[in-house]
Amino acid sequence: MKKLISLLLIAAISLSAFTACGETDAFSDVTTDVAEYTYSSDAEEEPEETEEAEEDSTGTAIYDNTAVVEAYKTGDTSALSQDDLLIYMAVTDAIAEFYTEGMSEYEIILAAHDYITTHVTYDLSELSLVGGASDESSTPYGALIFGEAICMGYTTTFQLMMDMLGVESIIVSGEALDEEHAWNMVCLDGSWYHVDCTWDDYVPDYEGRRAFHTYLMVTDATMEIEHIWDRDSAPTADSEDYIYFYNNGLYAETTEELAAILEKEAASGDLRAEVAIPLENDVEFPELESGTIYAYWRIDLGGYSVIIYYFDEL
Repeated sequence: MKKLISLLLIAAISLSAFTACGETDAFSDVTTDVAEYTYSSDAEEEPEETEEAEEDSTGTAIYDNTAVVEAYKTGDTSALSQDDLLIYMAVTDAIAEFYTEGMSEYEIILAAHDYITTHVTYDLSELSLVGGASDESSTPYGALIFGEAICMGYTTTFQLMMDMLGVESIIVSGEALDEEHAWNMVCLDGSWYHVDCTWDDYVPDYEGRRAFHTYLMVTDATMEIEHIWDRDSAPTADSEDYIYFYNNGLYAETTEELAAILEKEAASGDLRAEVAIPLENDVEFPELESGTIYAYWRIDLGGYSVIIYYFDEL
């Protein structure tokens, strides 16, 4: 029998609200509703549902952010445990760094994603043959205080920020590359999108690194290339309206458009550029006046490819 995959959806909204994206105020009456589903590719296996789950598929307890979110809403931290108080202090400091009054929900999502992927390092001890990641690495404590996390730490930190700032968001837990994995989905203007902060934080990290955006605000078609989750228990994400590259002038259909984008990035002094091109297009390798490309790599996704270029200044 093939391995059963546990998938959890953790939200500040009830599961029934998935079909009414945007109609529920995620900032009011924040709760952590958890539903656990298991499935198998074997036909005789039936989906099994339990009323509540407090652990992910590896048996690791999932961080409950209710107390911290309530403290942020009310300004009263007296009920917080010592660990939650430290998380509260760290996350409010983080929000103060990237959030300003009047930001749109898209700007909040982008800013939180970029903060996490540039301030958190993947806990490589998770990959070691001896030992493993600490329990804190699966929570905002590890991500925000120690600066190290595994996927659940990235995901629960992003979820905490979304709940505090009033953006409708959930956690999805499934598999990626045959390993347990977790990421978020957000609701924006009536449509759902995937956000995978872990997969946008490539290792090794380095000082002053920029955020990558390959898995920010993407569709099911992009995620299903390398991710597995229970599609019947999660909202559908099929809108391309807020894909990062489309919304930031980083989509090129011709070699001339690609060269213009890269020239602008190189001229700004940035030594790395992200660009998306149509999946079926093979644009020519451009020559630049402001820099020399010495390396690039390409990721084929649902409908388009992301190319990340590295170049030296002339």
